[in-house]
Amino acid sequence: TVINSIIFRRVHIAKGSVVKDSIIMQNSEVRENCSLENVITDKQVILTSETELKGSPKNPLVVSKGSVL
Repeated sequence: TVINSIIFRRVHIAKGSVVKDSIIMQNSEVRENCSLENVITDKQVILTSETELKGSPKNPLVVSKGSVL
């Protein structure tokens, strides 16, 4: 599920994941059952299954390029 978010090209979001108020840049992968809210990911980020990341609207959580969480 994607709610009020920007998703770049070549991004894979698996079943059961929720992306809300976030920006996911290209070549990234959000695996099964992840929960993201107010998150900005740089390029080539992999979020493994069951990952939960939450920032605030005034201070979003930023994930750097090539990270695997």
